[in-house]
Amino acid sequence: MVVDMTDTSDRLLFSAINLIAEKGYKAVSTKEIAKEASVSEMTLFRHFGTKQGILEAAIDRFYYSTSMKELFDKNIVWDLEKDLLMISEAYHKLMKKNQKVILIAYKEGNTIEGLFEQINKHPRQLKELLIYYFLEMKQMGKMQFEGNVEGLAMSYLYMVYGEFVSRNFVDGHQITAIGSEEFISTAVQIFVRALKMDG
Repeated sequence: MVVDMTDTSDRLLFSAINLIAEKGYKAVSTKEIAKEASVSEMTLFRHFGTKQGILEAAIDRFYYSTSMKELFDKNIVWDLEKDLLMISEAYHKLMKKNQKVILIAYKEGNTIEGLFEQINKHPRQLKELLIYYFLEMKQMGKMQFEGNVEGLAMSYLYMVYGEFVSRNFVDGHQITAIGSEEFISTAVQIFVRALKMDG
């Protein structure tokens, strides 16, 4: 998602994410966010009400659910390998782009009431998109799977999410020299092979 730095709301949201990721939620004031965005504190209050209001709006603006929904609506070709590869690559690109939002979630999730709920809307929506996709593929006879489709969607989500977290937050490069693209390709091939196996 492109940030329009001529737009007051975008500047405020971008400033809030940068400052909170760097200093922590409690250490950043609304005055500081407004100053960073080159607006008055009153403008911040008019747009978002509170510091938590601006953080929640920033999560919704910069996290991935809208972009992923567009991807499912416009780019799915109903080919298991092509689709899962495209979804995985888009997911990792968006997560990398929104790394500061995810960092805030890790640092502040237990200290800000409702923050986890706000953040968890996004993977929940992606899970629903994946469930729909897998059910459609099954109905079209393009994959074989007799188990719980939500479990299948969550296995896929945990796989791509786990790779992102390992790679970006816990120095996963020290565990393996395999690059992210190679990992995604291998993981998708395993998924596709398992789902195309005859009963």
